[in-house]
Parts: sequence; structure tokens; C-alpha cells
Amino acid sequence: MTNENQNETFTWLQPGTWRKPCIVHVTMVANSRQPLFGRLTHNGSEAVVEKTPVGWALINQQHTLLELCPEIKILADKVMPDHHHMVLQVQRTMPRSIKEVVRGYMQGCKRAARALGYTENLYDAPPFFRVLTHKGQLHAMIEYVKANAERAWQRKQNPDLFRIRRKTELCRLQFTSMGNHFLLDWPDRQQVEMSRSATDEQIEDRLKGVLPAAQNGAVTYTAAISKGEQKIARTLREQGFPLVVLLNDGFPAEGSPQERYYKPGGTYFEACSRGQLLLLEPHESAFVNPAVKMATEETLRRKAEAKHYSYTPVPVESQRYRFVALNEMGKLFCGNPVLPSF
Repeated sequence: MTNENQNETFTWLQPGTWRKPCIVHVTMVANSRQPLFGRLTHNGSEAVVEKTPVGWALINQQHTLLELCPEIKILADKVMPDHHHMVLQVQRTMPRSIKEVVRGYMQGCKRAARALGYTENLYDAPPFFRVLTHKGQLHAMIEYVKANAERAWQRKQNPDLFRIRRKTELCRLQFTSMGNHFLLDWPDRQQVEMSRSATDEQIEDRLKGVLPAAQNGAVTYTAAISKGEQKIARTLREQGFPLVVLLNDGFPAEGSPQERYYKPGGTYFEACSRGQLLLLEPHESAFVNPAVKMATEETLRRKAEAKHYSYTPVPVESQRYRFVALNEMGKLFCGNPVLPSF
């Protein structure tokens, strides 16, 4: 029930105006993440979810939703084995809020499940809402919902590539990691670090130097923070070259509810599933490591002096310190002839 030709003539609103025109992405999770709605499989060309009777009841309830609420359009939907998504467009102000409408939809799904003989609670948590606030989000959100089954299948086929490792050690520094750890054993490495003030011409020149090395087998390390770093990392991903990305804050907390179901988003997911990506998030101890701290402070001092500022020590907790520290760690890795994997 997807409309791929919708335009963007709606009004974009901040969260809180739930009765007025807006677009929301709703996620509803089955009780205890049980596979109540279907079974994930592959038909040879794409991943599909073979729906259970309860799964088909969710689809039928969408028809009821549209009949009761003509103000709503379903832009995308996907029933997964243990959860389901809908991207809903409120086209004009409604008498009830979209939150009330979705809760009513879930009640209808529960009644339908009971009629099919499922006596337990279909859901054990309220729906999760994400309000879209920028036009660029709409296409990405619809594509995310459409590709949900394929991503789940890839993750199922490559579980080790999507496992969070909490104790990865490199150069005596501790990291949380996910992805292809064999990239750390590759001897040819290059680092990409670029100033935030780099011009488009400077970025293109740097890219011309990075690509030949990647083509010759070098693994690229980058924090992918500045515009130039992000463009080069994106180009390398698109061309299928391996990347090691250093993150300041990339993984859910250990023991949190999100930890079990975490996966990298967007193009990072695709690169990870192909074994072309490793994500590294330093433990706090890495940021205060004496060698890292000395190198980071020296770089910060040099940057200040280049701008004719007197250097003032930057707190370790600050984003500025951490971004520079990530690049210093990258230099350390690329200058080390042997990196222990874990």
C-alpha cells in the first residue's frame, strides 16, 4: 500500500502539532519481539516476509484505518516478523491526533489477533513516533521502510559482521567495534583528514590522491567529520573500497534495550553487509591515553598558533578535543606496521 508518486506539498511541522498536516514514521513492535507477523525468507531475487494470519490482519486493519480517517495517506508500510512500520501523511487537520489514530489502529490489530486465536497481548510497548521535519528526510524514510526486509536478510546471513564487540584492542587502546575486523590486518593503510575550511578544489585534489591508493589495495581510515572527509568516505563506499571509520559516539550503551537490535544506518549498513566497513568507537580510556592526549593537545596548540591565538587547553569532554583525538588515533593506526585485531 505504497504511493511512490506522492509530492511534497504538505506542511512540515515540529513535533507536538499531532492533529495538523505532518508526516510521521511509526514503528510498532510485537510482544517480546516474537515473530508473530511472519517469517523472513528469500525468493532468489529479494528478501520477503511470508506473513502469518496475524501479519495479514495488520494489512487489513490499514484498509480500516484509511476508511475511518480519510485525512491520512499511507506513504510506505512494511510488515516484518517481529515489528511493522508505517509512514503516514496527515493531509489536513483531523479531529483526533495522529497518536490517537495509531493507538486505535493497534487496538484494531489486537482485536483481529484475538479473533484468530492469539490470546496474549499483541504489543507490550507503545508505538514509536518519528516526525519528519526536513524535506530530505521523506525519501530516505520511505526507502528505509521498503528495504527493511532486505537489510534484515543481509544481517541474518552475515551475523558476525553485525555483532557489537565491546573489547577490541588496537595499539593498546580499547574500542567498541562492528564490521569486518580483518580490515585491521591489512598492511596498506591511508588516513583521510581534512580541515573543515577545505575548499571544493582542495577536496577534489585530495580525492585524486586517495583513490589510486584505494585501488591498489589500501584500507582507508577516517573520522568522516568534515565535509571533505565525508565526501571522500562516501566516494570510497560507492566504489566498493574498504573503510575503517572512527566514531565519537556511534553505538548504544552496553546492556541497553537498543543494543540487541542495533545496526548501522543507510549506506553504512550496505558497506557493512559486504564486508567493506569497520566502525570503531574509542572507550573513554582511549581519549585520555597519555600518547593520544599529548598528540591531540599538540595539534590543538598548532592550530591555535596558526590563527595567532594563544592556546588554552581544551577539555577532554569537548567535541573539539574528541574530533581531533579521533584523527590522532587514525594517524597512530596508519603509522603502525602491525595492528592486533582483538
